[in-house]
Amino acid sequence: MSDKKENVPKIRFPGFTQEWERRKLGEVGDTFSGLSGKTKEEFGHGDAKFVTYVNVFGNTISDSNGLESIGVDNKQKQVEYGDVFFTISSETPKEVGMSSVWLENTRDVYLNSFCLGYRPTVEFDPYYLAFMLRSPAIREKFIFLAQGISRYNISKKKVMEIKVPVPELSEQNKIGIFFKDIDSLIALQQRKLNNVQKLKAGLLQKMFPKEDEDFPEVRFPGFTDAWKNQKLGDVYEKIRNAFVGTATPYYVKEGHFYLESNNIKDGRINRDSEVFVNNDFYERQRDNWLHTNDLVMVQSGHVGHAAVIPENLDNTAAHALIIIANPREKNNPHFTNYQFQTKKAKRNIDSITTGNTIKHILASEMKKFEIFICGYEEQSQIGNLFNTIDQLITLHQRKLEHLQEQKKALLQQMFV
Repeated sequence: MSDKKENVPKIRFPGFTQEWERRKLGEVGDTFSGLSGKTKEEFGHGDAKFVTYVNVFGNTISDSNGLESIGVDNKQKQVEYGDVFFTISSETPKEVGMSSVWLENTRDVYLNSFCLGYRPTVEFDPYYLAFMLRSPAIREKFIFLAQGISRYNISKKKVMEIKVPVPELSEQNKIGIFFKDIDSLIALQQRKLNNVQKLKAGLLQKMFPKEDEDFPEVRFPGFTDAWKNQKLGDVYEKIRNAFVGTATPYYVKEGHFYLESNNIKDGRINRDSEVFVNNDFYERQRDNWLHTNDLVMVQSGHVGHAAVIPENLDNTAAHALIIIANPREKNNPHFTNYQFQTKKAKRNIDSITTGNTIKHILASEMKKFEIFICGYEEQSQIGNLFNTIDQLITLHQRKLEHLQEQKKALLQQMFV
């Protein structure tokens, strides 16, 4: 590959054909230090602010609302619009050299003492600079230079020797605005997701009775009867463990899907990771096969997370889960599943767990676990409502993940 091709991004705005220049950071800017000579008693109060390490690490553009207080000190270097901050120490190489650009004109703002400040001496589009420094090509250079064993560091000298791409300013402007707009779309999608999650959390607390009460605060029209407390073992005939033991000898590349605890999270089943078992092992689990509308609950680790078995997982074998099945009367399993997600139920489940490092819960304890029961029609309406909300959450999550993946791919292809 020629040098020319190496200095031209794969994706480019129309009208730009010139090869990109590469310059060392030390040739186009100067460094400065963060806060120095401070005692811990001086932090947390005062009329000045400082940009924290976490702020730098977590934000391509520094969050002006995420500052902390300190006293005004004219001996310290104030940050200015367009300054860049770098983390210079972290526990892993991949977290060294994370950058953040400051885009405010606020006085009496300093940089924390664990980051390196950088002030360009030539004109950069600040958004181009922000996203370029977080592009995979530049991040690889920082990771390569990180040194250490238990903690990794990068020297100021090494940072200043890193070569970065410097296209003409008009092209920088277009790239900067483009990625700024993508971040705005991501932020908007994140807010939509957060709002639906907050709606669900609020309704979970209002549509199930509070402690020592028999009526929920919010109810569908036409339902007036008091709810009853019943032990789970009085509601379901079967509450028992799925297979507990070592199943790894029976894992195969192709076989029967094997439902495990890491597939159960926040009331839903995910197949982000999949394990398959051979036919012989699967057949030996026949007595504990899961069936449509059974409930399963995680019994070790993130205990208490539960889900309803859908039709496409009928006759599935499972590992280290509590099976809750065979209702004694007509019952909507989604109603019970969402009840497990209320704060009250989580507190009660936590009170019967054992273990310090890894939490466990026993099927025998869940038989005595008390839940609220109302009429089947009311159960169904509540279950359907929360199913609809969960579908909306999944939709927003997928849109958010799609935007994030698009951004990741474009960062790879629009910088060199």
